[in-house]
Amino acid sequence: MKTISIIGGNKGFNSYLQKILNISEIDCKYFTKYAVKKEQCYDYVIFNSNSNIKDILLNGSYCFVNMDLVNNSKNVNVYGNIITYGLGSKNTVTVSSMKDNNSFVYCLQRDLNYNAFGKLEPAEIPINISFSGEDEIYAAIVAITISLIEGKNLSTLIRRKKLTVLT
Repeated sequence: MKTISIIGGNKGFNSYLQKILNISEIDCKYFTKYAVKKEQCYDYVIFNSNSNIKDILLNGSYCFVNMDLVNNSKNVNVYGNIITYGLGSKNTVTVSSMKDNNSFVYCLQRDLNYNAFGKLEPAEIPINISFSGEDEIYAAIVAITISLIEGKNLSTLIRRKKLTVLT
């Protein structure tokens, strides 16, 4: 079971993240900012906040940081493989070509090491999935990246007809 610490996620973000990870058949235990233990190392830490969060120290194998929302945070120390995400083109993971709340292009902008033996290479993957608003886009970015890190082929999602890779 994978452990995921979510700092600053709201209800929409959290439920959509869980939905996509369930579709990917990734079994997870979730911790929110109120249940996070500073001394524990999580498999994934997700920092998705636009509020003034202070004095956080987290350890994670992979640490996702939403660069669109971290402006007001102070004294946030996250240790692990940092993966930036958001709508900006300089992030590790972003999206482009969003259309009608039902498709986008998932963009892995640079190499991403995983399992100490492998590397995910930059890729652009057209995705067809219904979403409503930025919270669900952010959750989709993170969930798809976690799925790839966990070795899940996007065909798992396609097979269940919950996600379609466009050609």
